[in-house]
Amino acid sequence: MASESHAGFSISSFFKDNNISTVFTLCGGHISPILVGCESEGINIIQVRDEASAVFAADATSRITDTIGVAIVTAGPGVTNTMTAIKNAQLAQSPLLLIGGAAATLLKGKGSLQDIDQLSLMKPHVKSATSVKRCRDIIPVLHNAINRAVSDVPGPVFVELPIDLLYPEEMIREQHLSQVSSNSLVNKVFKWYVEQHLKNVFSKRKSIIIPRKKSIKNANQSAIDKAAITIHESVRPVVLLGNQIIHNKEFLDRFIQSLKKLSIPTYTSGMARGCLGKEDSFFLRHNRKHALKNADVVITAGVPLDFRLGYGSSINSDAKIIALNKSRKDLVKNRRPYLQLKGDPSRSIYEIAKIINTPDCKVWLEELQQMEQERDNEILAQAEMDTEFVNPIKACTTINDVLDENSIIIADGGDFVGTASYVLRPRAPLSWLDPGAFGTLGVGGGFALGAKSAFPDKEVWIIYGDGACAFSLAEFDTFVRHKLPVIAIVGNDGSWQQIAREQVAMLGSDIGTTLNDTNYHQVAEGYGGKGFLVTEISQLRDVLLQAKSDAKTGTPVLINMRIGKTDFRKGSISI
Repeated sequence: MASESHAGFSISSFFKDNNISTVFTLCGGHISPILVGCESEGINIIQVRDEASAVFAADATSRITDTIGVAIVTAGPGVTNTMTAIKNAQLAQSPLLLIGGAAATLLKGKGSLQDIDQLSLMKPHVKSATSVKRCRDIIPVLHNAINRAVSDVPGPVFVELPIDLLYPEEMIREQHLSQVSSNSLVNKVFKWYVEQHLKNVFSKRKSIIIPRKKSIKNANQSAIDKAAITIHESVRPVVLLGNQIIHNKEFLDRFIQSLKKLSIPTYTSGMARGCLGKEDSFFLRHNRKHALKNADVVITAGVPLDFRLGYGSSINSDAKIIALNKSRKDLVKNRRPYLQLKGDPSRSIYEIAKIINTPDCKVWLEELQQMEQERDNEILAQAEMDTEFVNPIKACTTINDVLDENSIIIADGGDFVGTASYVLRPRAPLSWLDPGAFGTLGVGGGFALGAKSAFPDKEVWIIYGDGACAFSLAEFDTFVRHKLPVIAIVGNDGSWQQIAREQVAMLGSDIGTTLNDTNYHQVAEGYGGKGFLVTEISQLRDVLLQAKSDAKTGTPVLINMRIGKTDFRKGSISI
């Protein structure tokens, strides 16, 4: 029976035809045929310890590669466990395909194991949610789901595959018909109904579902021309880059060269980090608030005016905002811009740079560069201040010094990760992964699985807060089983410090924010990895170098670093 043909083989063949070489899963009887089919096609199957990690891994795959990430989970609790990760992908505008198992089509709503209304649960949080009813529709539905995920404003999609569509036809027929135990009239009618239902489910007729192409829209030329003139006439322009500028990976190099040609003061966030480096004199990391309050033109490229920009109030009220965004809703969120360019923002920047040269903003750039240097000097001075255990700023400067040029950095935490975002310098595009606008904790293990499986020769670093690390620490078991040697650093201050700092100041209590000085390095060792404890800055560099060496031999490593408390990020809470 195991050798019989089933839909798992056609699904895995579809994956292979669409350049999907890895899927992330947690096994379950509802989805077993898909995993068996993937095994037969040589598709890499990474089995995680939490379904949320499977979706985070698929998310990371989509963000940093030219293929779509795929997560496959079992029915019921398997699907519900993915909800936070799915919502995170939606708000980060990250495309991925989630396949969920489901009860047999004939048994839906009858109390079958793990049978819930998954579509109603998923629909508000994905671009499309579809349940397949017939075997012949599986591949067209998957094709359209993937194209929907990557079209226009990208996002996750969900496809529900009932169990009876996946297993061999004869096995399903035997199971259903065995329930008819007598030749009574009622059972004869029921048997006829079951046979007709199965005939429809397994019909060899061609699907009537129409395959659709992916759709990528670009801004119209008149809007581009007007934006170019406005930028050329500006004296104090500023560019803000967000996640959308890395969606078009084929165009990324040309986009970056266009930015270099314009040389407008530029700030990055999210996945845009790493697109510019220290050799780009117009790239700035500090004093963004000052720049926005004094700018005369602000170009928001794939950046909504949400809480991160004071809902638009962070920008000079007299500034002309040129909004470049794939989302019509985000173009006008909280503040109506001077110009709206709906479409791929990287393509819009490229078209603008074809028309104009660098605007005359030398004095403005020099002002911001001077402030940048002063802030860098302040940070270096703060890094030398004495703290109990390791100064977290000094720790981040030390980590930055040992990163390989091809490193991928994953941010999962609050206070310590916020400090790291000021200090660590991603070396290249597609080398920084953070949750995005949802502020989700727990992305670390899954993001690392996606990144390391996609780029096994690159160093993958997880920068963990001690609160955040517990969400995905069990994935060290997955790192070990699948030989994915990542390096994790836990900034351990025994606290949910980002909350505690402001809560104590405002409300006079640290209730709910304290943690133990847990031996996270021993947990990693228990899963088969290697662990280090660092309590003094003098230890850190040697431990980091040893971790890099161990990772090169195939061993995942966790460094449990006891850090002191500072006021570096005082006032940083976002609510």
